[in-house]
Amino acid sequence: MAVCKSIAVAALCSVLVTTLMMATVASAARKHSPLLEDNAVPKKPYRVTECQFGKQLKEIGSTWFADLGPPFGVMYCIRCECVQVQKKRRIIGKVQCRNIKNDCPKPKCEEPTLLPGKCCKSCPGEDAHDFVQDPPDDEEKSMKHFAAILTGQSAKSTGDLLNKKMDYPPTLLQEIGLDYVATGRFSFYRKHLYFSFYTNRPTRPRMVQFVDTNGNIIEEIALLSGTVYQNLTNKICGVWRRVSKDYKRLLREEKISVSLVWETAIIGGHLYRFKALDTEAFSSLLTGQTRDSGGTSIVSISTISPSVHMQIMFNCPFAAGQESGSFVVRLKYADNGRTVIEETIRVDKLTNGTTVVELQSPVTFSDLNALSKRDLLVVLEAKQSNFKLQGVVAPRASCDIYQTPVVSNGHQLDSKKDRTSGAAWAFINKDGALEYRVKFDNNAVTELAIVSGESRVSALDISESVVQNWSNGTVSTMGPVHLEQLYAEELSLFSASSGFKARFSWRPVADSRDAAGAMLLSSPDQRPMVGLLWITVDADCTLQYEVVLQGSNVKGRLFELYVEDSPLLIPGAPVFRRLLEEFEGPTFEGYTIGLSQEELSRLNVNIVHVDLWDPKLGQSVLKTEWKYVNVPAVCYARDSGDNDSNNILMNNDESDRQPVAQLSCLHGQKYYQHGAQWTSLVDECYMCNCHYGRVTCDVIICPIVQCLAPVAKTGTCCPTCDANASENQNNSTNSCSLAGQQFQAGSSWHPYLPPNGFDTCTLCHCNNTSLKIKCQRMDCPPLECDQRIAIRQTKRSCCKVCPSSLQTTSKPTGPLVQLALSDQQMNGEVNSESEILANGGCSYPVGGPYENGQEWHPKIYSHGEVKCINCKCKDGNVRCDRKKCPKWNSCSDPCCKSVCRRHKRQLFKF
Repeated sequence: MAVCKSIAVAALCSVLVTTLMMATVASAARKHSPLLEDNAVPKKPYRVTECQFGKQLKEIGSTWFADLGPPFGVMYCIRCECVQVQKKRRIIGKVQCRNIKNDCPKPKCEEPTLLPGKCCKSCPGEDAHDFVQDPPDDEEKSMKHFAAILTGQSAKSTGDLLNKKMDYPPTLLQEIGLDYVATGRFSFYRKHLYFSFYTNRPTRPRMVQFVDTNGNIIEEIALLSGTVYQNLTNKICGVWRRVSKDYKRLLREEKISVSLVWETAIIGGHLYRFKALDTEAFSSLLTGQTRDSGGTSIVSISTISPSVHMQIMFNCPFAAGQESGSFVVRLKYADNGRTVIEETIRVDKLTNGTTVVELQSPVTFSDLNALSKRDLLVVLEAKQSNFKLQGVVAPRASCDIYQTPVVSNGHQLDSKKDRTSGAAWAFINKDGALEYRVKFDNNAVTELAIVSGESRVSALDISESVVQNWSNGTVSTMGPVHLEQLYAEELSLFSASSGFKARFSWRPVADSRDAAGAMLLSSPDQRPMVGLLWITVDADCTLQYEVVLQGSNVKGRLFELYVEDSPLLIPGAPVFRRLLEEFEGPTFEGYTIGLSQEELSRLNVNIVHVDLWDPKLGQSVLKTEWKYVNVPAVCYARDSGDNDSNNILMNNDESDRQPVAQLSCLHGQKYYQHGAQWTSLVDECYMCNCHYGRVTCDVIICPIVQCLAPVAKTGTCCPTCDANASENQNNSTNSCSLAGQQFQAGSSWHPYLPPNGFDTCTLCHCNNTSLKIKCQRMDCPPLECDQRIAIRQTKRSCCKVCPSSLQTTSKPTGPLVQLALSDQQMNGEVNSESEILANGGCSYPVGGPYENGQEWHPKIYSHGEVKCINCKCKDGNVRCDRKKCPKWNSCSDPCCKSVCRRHKRQLFKF
């Protein structure tokens, strides 16, 4: 019998200001995933195909310039790339950054200039040499929809093809051929691949894996417990975010497989493109008595001239040597067996892959109604054998939701008091009925209906479901015409008395849109604007959100989205307020990574609000309360192995970790949240910061003043040029603001970067006229030596220098050796031990300390000087290396005699 075939390593990227930005990449998942008990806390899942750079996620293959955020901005001379790395069977992402300034061509003029947004200097009139980032990748409309049939046979044949390189325990391989069957749908939307599955098992799989033709796991997504939407539809929903260009190419060439993993079984199948998926209205999962077989049907309908079009994709065992065969396809009623369609289809070439048959036939309108009520079966039988598959025709397998914000037309209403705004969403449940939810900002709505723009489609009156400011219900009479209109985005929510008509728009379900429900962003002063908000904390502990605005003057308008919480029992404790995103209306979808456990804990227990802010007006325009925040348990189960910089204290001491509730700092009878900085209330010459519950204060490095006789006023720390400077500094109209601190117009200073203190290698300046802050890194002179051997004179030195430019000294000490003064020639003054170490020198048990950049041969009391080993001190670290010997021409070197003898013996044996 032939079988049908189918199926973060952590990386840090230091870029100039290392205290502001750190790139981390999720490490590869373990080889064998342990079985999870019902009461066990699940482990945080891994994102294997992405790179994390600061607070951004990058797909493999993408390139970018390092963005350090305000006030530093984009570093156009630091070019980063997310490269793929093979880690056993997994492909993981790794960030690589490098300084491209040395690649700039030398200008031909005497006074070149550096243009904004460029790395290389250029001569006037010439174009600057630029290193272009990847252009924005448009959504590929030609590869929007895919389908797959997943069986145990597909996974087993793929394992044989890959020489059984399965990433599962050996006992699991014996159970790959169980009677597990699933069908999947895959849709591209805004660069993400959304997936959905129907399965024939009551238990949910725990993981989805995407695999290439070489058996490498290129994406792995953990599936947690079912949500409200998934429970009401019997679907499994999720998303593969930021699919890279290379993987898009593999998808286009149909070279990617998908697997569903249970505790005791795995099934898999290839992804195939089907044009019929663009108009799919119903789906069916086909199962039978034959093990390791299954299928799916893609059903499209037409209601103008009633007809049905079906494509059936199935896996099955064929007899050895069978090259062709005939199959009977039936569409019949489940209760009485009456046949609607029966057609025999001959397949001339039966391959070892998935088989596809297709048919189209006219039907009656009552038959279309039966389709929408789950009353019909699809049956597939082989004429030459007893092979048979069948399944109920159900709502289409893709995870869809239809949503719209609602706002009254102000011209049709007499006053603001009658104006109504709201948020509505709807979807088709597992029984084929329409589930809808509508939330209004008042109780003025009394009549409500779902209507279509076509006159032949009757309106669905849902006025009886309106209770106060909610309208929740189910339309069980959802016929094929209404279903066709819904999928075409032609249905609207309508109220004549309240003066609104809002059209439903399609969205795929995953992450934020898989939350328990949408929220209404409304205005207390009855502004003619409304927002629909989806927000949730996903399994990766990432805050996912989507905002849809509607009303006058929202397109292209700048908004800021904040989340804030209010403490329940502690008056005066710090109120958490975090800027999520700045965006232009009317829609935005984004995420926030790196939430600390304190922030997650506050979201879980406090009163949380989401605030839409207009920075131009300087006020809140829309707001809502986030009542049901559900933080997954995996976000509290992080261990020391996780690559999450928010969990790692600066001293990396487990015993000193503070409890979540104690991460805020109390200083001077006032609370400060983690990451805050302020001028000390005890001594104004100290800047303080709160880092994981600990307060650290540093002496202020005063800004540079451009005057001959600066004046130090009482109550201030730093001298200024005029007597009114302190008043001007506190006047926000004549000063610049950075991190909550005010700086006088025209002043310069070194930025304060907690927890490492002041950055003396960067100088910030407050412009006199624009009152904008610009920070610039100190320009270092070109090196006359290789950058790899250059060193820093002190640990806080801004620029590297060549070792040859330093005067090397050493002090002849050490209990195990006797060193002659002739071994170390002293030139000039001899620095003290503390001075040498403070300047980046190295302590060494034999002969130390050594100055930064100094090289020497180690000396041992019993052997003397070991000239075959060379040691070097660089920035406080000692590295000793044995001399490298070539295989040839090394016999004359005393350090290489052993290598020479070994090589001669190898030649003699050969």
